[in-house]
Amino acid sequence: MAHYYMIPRSIVILLIILNLAPCFGQTNQNCDCPKTIYTGTKADTIFYLSNGKSIVLCGYKNPESSPTNYSEFVLAVCGIDTIWKALSTCEVRIIKDTLLVVQLKNLPLGKNFQYQETPWKIEKIYFNKDDLQRKISINKQITFYNQRQIESVIVDFESLKPESDDNRMNLAYKLFIASISGDKKARSYFFDFPTKFGVLDGAYKEEYMDLTTMLQQWDRK
Repeated sequence: MAHYYMIPRSIVILLIILNLAPCFGQTNQNCDCPKTIYTGTKADTIFYLSNGKSIVLCGYKNPESSPTNYSEFVLAVCGIDTIWKALSTCEVRIIKDTLLVVQLKNLPLGKNFQYQETPWKIEKIYFNKDDLQRKISINKQITFYNQRQIESVIVDFESLKPESDDNRMNLAYKLFIASISGDKKARSYFFDFPTKFGVLDGAYKEEYMDLTTMLQQWDRK
């Protein structure tokens, strides 16, 4: 005659948990960044995806930023040698298994042309099954100048003397915004900028070339 024994409820629950453990096998990895010339290898932040993949960030976190942003950093997927580097200031956050890397630029878009940090380039990093995907776009929702502001920038360019070092790069930034606002004269003046102010060098040249690249990005995207 067969004998049946009742298994205690607590043991049954424990056995169920142990049997289910393999179902949760896609545990996220922790790792450090590959060695590069840009920053150290110690991960500052790890972003976890639901497919078990982990993306690590190594670099400088701006301590007083809100929301948190980073500068001079690299990103790497654990188990993959490919890295992405960013030498500019970016917000990095994860939304619905997509890592968003939002490049911030200080642009004269505030009241009275005050500078403010503005999202410029947006990169989305995500997985389609096991295939890594990256999509880059330019923020087309940027605030444009109105006609009065554009006319003010044009008058400034026409009246500013070539030797005016203090204000010329401010003017270059304003001409850039007036250009993406759709004004053809402002765009023409933007490209005439080096001619009027002579050969740019050092930080001035770097800033102007950066703005030129941004204008090309705007036109392409």
